[in-house]
This record gives sequence, structure tokens and C-alpha cells, in this order.
Amino acid sequence: MTAILGRVALDGRPVDEQRFRHAFDALRPARAARSDVSVSGTVGVGHHDSGLDGAAPQPVTEGPLTLVADARLYNREDLARALDCPADVTSDAGLILRAYIRWGADCLQRINGDFGIAIHDAETRDIFLARDHIGARPLFWTRRGNEVLFATLLHGLTAFDDLRWPLSEARIARYLCNPHDHRLESFLDGVEAVGPGQWLRISAGQVTRQRWWDPDTIARRTDITPAAAQEEMRALTGAAIRARLPRNAPVGAHFSGGIDSTLVTIMASQALQARGANLTGAYAWCPPVDEHYPDMGVGDERRVIAAQCADLGVPARFGAASGATFEALVAQPMELQGTADLMDELPVIAQAQGDGLGVMLSGWGGDEVFSSHGIGHAAWLLRHGRMAEVLRLARRYGGGLRRPHRMAGLVWRAGIVPLLPGPVYRHFQPFDDLYGDGAFPSAQMKALDRHAAPSPGIRLRPDADAYTRQLLQMGHIAERMETWAAWSAPAGFEYRYPLVDRPLLEFLLSLPPDIRFGDGSGRYLARQAFRPLLPRGLKKNDLANEKLRLDNRLGWWRMLAADARAGRFDASCPWLDMDALKRTVSQQPPKDKFAQISAFARVLVALRVHAMQTRAARDHPPPAKRAAG
Repeated sequence: MTAILGRVALDGRPVDEQRFRHAFDALRPARAARSDVSVSGTVGVGHHDSGLDGAAPQPVTEGPLTLVADARLYNREDLARALDCPADVTSDAGLILRAYIRWGADCLQRINGDFGIAIHDAETRDIFLARDHIGARPLFWTRRGNEVLFATLLHGLTAFDDLRWPLSEARIARYLCNPHDHRLESFLDGVEAVGPGQWLRISAGQVTRQRWWDPDTIARRTDITPAAAQEEMRALTGAAIRARLPRNAPVGAHFSGGIDSTLVTIMASQALQARGANLTGAYAWCPPVDEHYPDMGVGDERRVIAAQCADLGVPARFGAASGATFEALVAQPMELQGTADLMDELPVIAQAQGDGLGVMLSGWGGDEVFSSHGIGHAAWLLRHGRMAEVLRLARRYGGGLRRPHRMAGLVWRAGIVPLLPGPVYRHFQPFDDLYGDGAFPSAQMKALDRHAAPSPGIRLRPDADAYTRQLLQMGHIAERMETWAAWSAPAGFEYRYPLVDRPLLEFLLSLPPDIRFGDGSGRYLARQAFRPLLPRGLKKNDLANEKLRLDNRLGWWRMLAADARAGRFDASCPWLDMDALKRTVSQQPPKDKFAQISAFARVLVALRVHAMQTRAARDHPPPAKRAAG
């Protein structure tokens, strides 16, 4: 992957070149075709280029402006045409700088790509930072005294060993008390993430923040037919996938047997075959069929994966997670890599590294808009007096007229609950509280969290379109992208996410509800648009993977119980109720499925925080107390 680093002194002091080069070297990813650094006076900037789409030198300078960018542009030709400059001899970074000179911050509206951008203006001494619409590329920054620092990944910042990097106890308290809070806040005190679709301008006296991409501002179209919408969706999806295929490195794809990953895998393979190449592998979390996890009959996602891989000529790579993988997840430095906790991906990363991948295509983010479940559409139909359509939906998915109670339950949950006013809705809201009172926070952490701003939360809405726009702004999409960027950099590849391509998202969000959600059945438009391409009877059935996860949970729980007996949890931790944690892991896990998953989730969060505290105490031990007298 590409990575950028910067350090700018706003008070005129020179940046120490030796220190800067030390931090820049620490940020180097495993795949780096070239690395360029410039330290001049008050400004130090550096850029590691993976070479996946052709290496080009950075920083780029024009007049008083200096730019470094971790960027992949997907509309190079259009942008170059608008700027009247040759695309074949102008790098992505060069195009972005020229666009900024022409249009200022409004240039971001004209750029389609994955990017984290930093521009320093030597005349005004301002620093401009910006991130792509969905957060595919991370970008962090901090202000320390009269200096501003920024980096693609957090360990680039912490490599400046002349600065202290204390942890934020307020952030730790919020994570322990409400792990579902997806606000993009760093565990490093004073360090922020540039938000998805956000730009910042930092000067000596102030910081200006502005959203340049807001899904709520996308206007609805009324001039399109269902057939035309499906045709355009196919064209935009194909273009998004093709644009993310490098020409000089192996490509893999996530493949779960669901609609998003299936489409990405099939269409990427077909596009590569048209070039005389193919995917290096299709990577699944589910286990291979064997004596421990035998074939589970019609609908087993592994049948879909195996059949499609055979048809496409793509090797299938099945999951290899175990109970020990949870220990590997706990050992990851969460304070530098973010909170995404899908340990299933760690063996995939090892497989991808072994296969020499340069790019992993992922359908992550597709559920929210591309293949939306249409949650809230039944309530929208009710609100518009279309009761007959709601009843047809209830009959289809509620078991028919022979099961009136199930039909009534579906109408209640899908049609009526989203319409309830706030206080009543809170009583009937359908979301299970996985974490309850939190993940074993200490009294100190509970007290600290009581003073924090409440989580914005999420609620069902009587409008599937409004619900999907709400999901796009939760922060969970970028949260996982940040973690996966940190995990994949040492493995020499980067993730790309075609189903959250900006033109594709904006087109889908512009469609009328009847075209996007149709009869209210899940993933309606994607199924209609790609029916000829999808395997017959495609339906994600991951029972084998769920059994693997259960086995892994129980295996890890047994390991933890043994560790508890051996004294692993005897030492105090100021952030955790260690007595409650030790009691929990020393007992048998709950039999009830939800209670077991909840207990396990709480333990996992607590142990990641425990490991973080252990690292902090090791790296920054408290000063020794003086002896009395």
C-alpha cells in the first residue's frame, strides 16, 4: 500500500531531518516500489509508493503548494480532460494538485478515488487534509504545540520518539462501556482521524472542518425506468471493479457465497480473463469441507464457492481460523490499528501474503446500499397506504396464511415498529444489546464515561432510503477499512472496495424507493440487475462457518480458563474489573446462544484493552517511587 507522512512547524522552527527519516522508515509498508522524502526548513513530507498502478515521485510542488497523497484515482481521463493536461504523463498526485489549484477544496467533488491528501501552502502556512468519501484510505493527524503531524497509519506518528503518545482514557472508557460506538476516535490522546468525506484546513490560529460528501444531499431522480436503472447499475459496477484492478500485481477477492462477494469475484475474474489473466485466489472465512465440517447440503455456501471457482478457474482459499487466532487478535496493537475485531481475516491476510497479492477486492460496504436489505421499506409502504403490498410481503416471508401469527409478527417488526415515536420505539426496538453494561469496565472507567457525550446510536426508520443513508454515516465502514489497511500493509497488499465507489453509491442513492426496494424483498435491485450473472438459488448459508466460530470460541474459552487458573488475570488493571473478568472466564460459557456470544464479545473487548494496558505499562513505565526518609 501507499503511505504518507508529514511534520510541519507553524512557528518557523526547522524540522529535524534525522528524526523525520527515522519515522518515515518505520512507516514503510512491505511493498514499496519507491520511497521519497523531502525535509526543507519547517516542512518534512514523505511518500512510500507501492507501485501497484505505476510508481511516481512525490511530493509534488507547484508555486507555494506542496502535496503528498495516498491516492488512487478512478476517473483520471475525465479529470485530466477537465484540467486540459495530458493524463499519460501526469501522476495521480499531479492531477490532484492541479485540481486543487483550479477549484480549491471544491476539487474533491470532481475526484473519484480512494485517497488521503495533504497540501501545505508555504505562503499562508496552512495545511489542507482531505479523505475520500467512504474512508477507504485512512488519514490521521495531531497538533503538538506549534507543530502539525499527519500520517496514513498511526505507527508513523508514534515513531517520532521525541514526542509523547499517551493513551486517551476517555476513549478507552467509551470503548469499554459502549463497544458499538463507531465514532472514529483514536486511542492516542490528541490524535484524530480525518473523517470520511471530510476536509480540514489547519492554521496557526484555528482548525476548519467541513464535510465535502454528504449522502443526505443527494437528490432523488424521477426520470428513470426500472430497466434503465438496472442497466446503469450493471455498467457502474463493472466500471468500479475494472478500475480497481492493477496491471502489475496479483489480485484476490473475498468470497463468502453472498451476493456482494459473489458478484465482485465473478466480474473481477471475467475482467482479468479479458486481459489474459485471472484472480490469484478467492478467499473465504468458512472452513473447507472435511470430516470436522462436512457438506451441509443445499445452500451450503462452500458449494457456491467451489462451483464458481471451478467455473472461473480460480483457486479457492478456505478459512483457517482457530481458537489461537483470538490470541493473535488480542496481541495486535489495537491502539495503532483500530477496533475492528474480525479475527477471521487474520488467516486470510497470511494466505494473501503467501500468494503475493498486491490487491484484495472486498465487497465490504455493499450491504448498506448496493445490496440493501430494504429495512424500513415495509413501514414506508404502510405510511403511503399500500397495505396490500405489505401483506403480500408478510405472506411471502412470514410463512403464508397457515401461519398468521408469524405474518402478524413480521408486519409488526418490519412495518409498525419503525413508525413508532421515540419513547415507544425504545421499548420495542429490535436490536439486541450485545454488550449490556459494557466489557468489564472498572469503576473509574464507568465514572469517566458518564461525562462523555452519548453515542448517536441508530434506529429503524419508516424509510429504507433514510436508513441506508444513516448507516453510511455511522463510522463502522471506515472503522474496518482503517484496521484492514493497518493489517495488510506489513503483508504487502491493499484492500479495494468497488461496491462503495462514489458514482455507484450516488446513483443508487438517487433512485426512487420503488426502483431500489421493489416489492420489499431483501437485496431487490441487485438481484434484479444481476440475475443472469448470479448462480441459481444463491443464498448465503454459512452454517459451517458458524460451527467453526462456535468451536473457536469454546476452544479459546478453555484456554482462558486455564490461563485464569495459572494467574493470567491476577494482576490489577486500572481500566478493568479484573475480578469480574476472571470469574467469567473461569466458569463454563453460557448454553444459550445469544448469551454465549454476548459473554464472549465482552471478554474479547476486555482482553484487547488488557493487552493495550500491558503494552502501555511496558513501553511507558511509571516513575519509580522514592524510598521514604
